[in-house]
Amino acid sequence: MSSALTNLLQSLRIVPLGHGKSSNQVVVVPSKKQRLKLEDLPEITLEEVAQHDSFDDCWVVIYDRVYDVTHFLRDHPGGDDVIMDHAGRDATIAFHGTGHSGDAIELMKDFLIGQLPTKQHIFRTGKNKVLSLGIPE
Repeated sequence: MSSALTNLLQSLRIVPLGHGKSSNQVVVVPSKKQRLKLEDLPEITLEEVAQHDSFDDCWVVIYDRVYDVTHFLRDHPGGDDVIMDHAGRDATIAFHGTGHSGDAIELMKDFLIGQLPTKQHIFRTGKNKVLSLGIPE
């Protein structure tokens, strides 16, 4: 996909999955005023998340949910490099380890675009009480 078209889609907050590679799926990323309901979250695989690992297209997984943090990178209080260390991957341990505030957890909802398929869940399985303790909704 050409970069001009990609930029246009991102400005409209419509992001192609697979970054133009063999994937025909499209996720419509909600605006801050239009949050997705948890039951409406599309499934996005770890393989699809891995395609979004750059400064102009950055997705991370936190507690089995997928977040498009592309437009938050420059505003992150800890710097964009902290997030870029986990771009396209699971960032749960790093996120949890820094002790984010309730406000930060609430802000995450603005960037929520999907969730991992159940078979790829680590934290929201309902089987392991230790891993599921303290997970923000």
